[in-house]
Amino acid sequence: MNITLFYKHVTVLDFAYLDHLKGLVGESLIVNVKFIGKTDDEGILYDFSYAKKKVKEIIDRDCDHRLVIPENLAQSNQGISQFEFSFGLEGEIIQYECPDQGLCIIPAKHVSRSNLTTHLENIILKEMPENVISIELELIDEILPANKPKFHYTHGLKDHYGNCQRLFHGHSNTVDVLVNDQRMPEFEEMFANDLFKGNIHFCFWDNVQNKEEIISAHGDIPLGSVENCPNVQIAYESSQGFFKGLIPGRHVFFLQDESTVENLSINFAKIVKAQVGENERVEVRAYEGIGKGSITVL
Repeated sequence: MNITLFYKHVTVLDFAYLDHLKGLVGESLIVNVKFIGKTDDEGILYDFSYAKKKVKEIIDRDCDHRLVIPENLAQSNQGISQFEFSFGLEGEIIQYECPDQGLCIIPAKHVSRSNLTTHLENIILKEMPENVISIELELIDEILPANKPKFHYTHGLKDHYGNCQRLFHGHSNTVDVLVNDQRMPEFEEMFANDLFKGNIHFCFWDNVQNKEEIISAHGDIPLGSVENCPNVQIAYESSQGFFKGLIPGRHVFFLQDESTVENLSINFAKIVKAQVGENERVEVRAYEGIGKGSITVL
């Protein structure tokens, strides 16, 4: 007789993927897992502590903080991957060059949640104990209050000591805005859908390679979104290697500082403060995915 062991919220998977309509999309998903198999002589299928540690280790190693792409898109040479991807009705272009570990390549013609789930189930099962005969994963969205706006974003932190240095990785989350301790849904909506258009790439201006072209189109060093912005070329060297990308300008939000969640919360709070006035107390909670983030009070 087979038995099923379940473990909810084993980890959160933060990654980015390529969408044929939207282009580059950041995502954060809660991971639930079921282990199906036979118990051992002590009546145990898989010890919970080992199960969680192993599943999280595999997901963190092979998919977390990577860009998920379909097979046969990228070309790899001496540990460096490159590709060009066309998306949308107007055939916009994304280009990317990164160390191989910046990508998660799934054996499918396109990236979907279903295809990614199957891929992760297969690689996890290979490292399970013999008595575990199959794995079932659930990749689910964070449960949010009704009408709470959500947005997706990608970024890369050049000097980060870990995997956040990968240029095209991402998250999906909300932002909380309070003025004088009162929640302000209109500002949350403004960030998610007006400023960030539901999906955005946060870009540190220092990492932009075609600065002169963008300044010429804008008339000044840009902050925030720029109308009619040309394609943005981004590049930097980090401890994991060289990262280089090209992304349509309308998908970019420029920042004076690195796009850490701490700096994002500061920037968001300053935007709100400028609109409500110096005498009002502004609190912004910016998230980096699910359940973690930074608070700024001005």
